[in-house]
Amino acid sequence: MNRQAATLKGFERRVQDLELCRVAEPRQAAKISIPLPTVLVALVASMVTRARSLRMAEQRTAAIAQKRGVWLGLQGRIADNTFGKVVPKLCFASVLPCLHRLIKAEHRRGNLKPSRLAVGTAAIDGKNVGTLRWHDLCRVLKLDRQATVEQVRAQLRQRYPEAQLCRPENGEPYALIRAHTVTLVSSEAAPCIHLRPIAGSTNEIGSMSHLLDELKAIYGRSGLFGRITTDAGNVSLAAMSKSIQHGWHYFAQIKTEHPELYAEAERHLGDRRRQRSHATRADTQNGKVVTYHLWRYDLTEHGWLQWTHARQLLRVQRTAEDPVSGKKSVGNRYYVSSETPQELPPAAALRVSRAHWRCEDETHWTADAQLQEDRPRLAWSRHPNGILVVSVLRMIAIAILAAARRLSRMGYSRETPSWGQVAEHFLLELCGSTLDMKAFDTV
Repeated sequence: MNRQAATLKGFERRVQDLELCRVAEPRQAAKISIPLPTVLVALVASMVTRARSLRMAEQRTAAIAQKRGVWLGLQGRIADNTFGKVVPKLCFASVLPCLHRLIKAEHRRGNLKPSRLAVGTAAIDGKNVGTLRWHDLCRVLKLDRQATVEQVRAQLRQRYPEAQLCRPENGEPYALIRAHTVTLVSSEAAPCIHLRPIAGSTNEIGSMSHLLDELKAIYGRSGLFGRITTDAGNVSLAAMSKSIQHGWHYFAQIKTEHPELYAEAERHLGDRRRQRSHATRADTQNGKVVTYHLWRYDLTEHGWLQWTHARQLLRVQRTAEDPVSGKKSVGNRYYVSSETPQELPPAAALRVSRAHWRCEDETHWTADAQLQEDRPRLAWSRHPNGILVVSVLRMIAIAILAAARRLSRMGYSRETPSWGQVAEHFLLELCGSTLDMKAFDTV
């Protein structure tokens, strides 16, 4: 690489930002052989180097100790069984602030400036971070596999309210662990800045109010962002009103779940033609020519009905054409924004509508495809609390990789390296020549 930021010094600096010593120790003092900060450093280092399981995390610790000696408290191999026992006992509320401290440190360094958009923008989206099968539920709750669904449901509500029990038509019941992710899509790095579990008794909209309150408490004074974006599943009048109350503009997708507002948007924008669009942009995606057209409708200073803070309605039409077959697909999305047409012009609104989906590309896809979050056979924990703790550690690892990607450039093209290339550089820095080359090739 022409500029390499995936260095040992860079990793150590960010581990110091985490202040892992402040995480509450769940184990009895007499049974502690390896300090908790060392265990957490090992887990984060394993994730940054794309270890796919706790077994591979054990191998990483052995390789790091062989190459680096005593490094950040790590003196030798840590057994996967040690990881498996510690993670479910950790307090999620104690681990989560580590992510916030890392993000604030990167913000102070100037690595999270709004380079993609004119205003700092945070995209909110829901994600399934883990699945617990019936036998895992019974094991965690210490119930027999012949237990009834009502017994399991009652125990989950009492002990693990973040788990949502699902009963499929065919097969055994299972539980989902869901969470809201908040991604800073306006910056080049686009890290996840917050993670909040969604209670099993509610949905994404039901959790939005508490999520916005938490964001205000954590980042209210930092000036990290001044706008939030959401998909239709997180939009409600109450949530958008709270966003305005906290001092943030909103750019929210609307669907038929918001019948009156959606009907108003269709009435004013539904029959607009491409030739009269206020902004247009073309791109190439997966071999297809994709064209975006945007129309807006000014709500003046009074908003619309109870949406008194709304200032414009927008429609974005996406047309994808295959140049080989000539087939076309057309889709429309409608949005409501609290920014006036002068504050958010059409071209800028089009960029915001596209930037929102970086939460899927940079956070969700990276967690699933690069760090194997959606591989149940490779799950780092099969415990409701453990799944959430692992998810926070994974977001920390992604934030470290994202910062390194932003600061690195390929020598031959000056392009940003891929996630895999940055992870491989960290792997070489931490494990180097002690790494089994067959294992390296599989990564």
